[in-house]
Amino acid sequence: MDISKINGKAWDHEAENGSAWARIISKEAIEKARDGNLELRVTIDKTIPRSWTEPLKGKRVLSLGGGGGQQTPLLAAFGCDVATVDCSSEMIERDRKALEEYSLDADLYVHDMSSMPFFPDSSFDAAVSPVSLNFVEDIECVYREVKRVLKNGGTYIFGIANPALYLFDDRLLAKGKMKIRYTLPFSDSKSLSRKELEKRIAKNDTVEFSHTLDTILGSLTGMGFAITGFFSDYSSFEPIDSFLQDCYLAIRAVCRKD
Repeated sequence: MDISKINGKAWDHEAENGSAWARIISKEAIEKARDGNLELRVTIDKTIPRSWTEPLKGKRVLSLGGGGGQQTPLLAAFGCDVATVDCSSEMIERDRKALEEYSLDADLYVHDMSSMPFFPDSSFDAAVSPVSLNFVEDIECVYREVKRVLKNGGTYIFGIANPALYLFDDRLLAKGKMKIRYTLPFSDSKSLSRKELEKRIAKNDTVEFSHTLDTILGSLTGMGFAITGFFSDYSSFEPIDSFLQDCYLAIRAVCRKD
């Protein structure tokens, strides 16, 4: 099963059906970024601290899974030299339209972010990723590629879902009820029955993976990244937020190649 192709098609569907993550960023936000006030999100609601974004200005920045007409143009307006990799052609098309609308430039690639052979080693100062790692089966492959393309001392800023979000029956959640159904780590490809998985793919739903705190944090630090920043965020969805406040995690890490 080609997870990248399945999720690329799912996000194409999301973009074509007006997903909030595929709406071109406002002119006001672009003007703020041009004036040095970058309001960038890698989780649902909270913006990244200024202390995280300020060092990105004028740098070569890789946006991973950041298509949709929002992150790419914001980073470009802030003065970054941006390259964006996303598995969805429609999300990349939103970036293309936004860049054209605001007279900005960036390099755009429709590709699996687990392998990016078209980028030389140590070619980026920073990598930024919204909640896209939950759509990748092997998180270590992404970490390895990020480390390869980052310069020594480069920063990696990303958002990811708290694995606990995947414990619950999503059908009941849609009805406002919380019931634990799954064990962790959760994987649509393994935790669901074959019939449930086939139905999910047929509906153009994404295939997702909870990962574990060990793979999210342990693998990151094990590859030489030093975590220098962290915050959590709500999901903006009830009843989850009434019980779990740390729904999404934002991490800033520094790449060490010594």
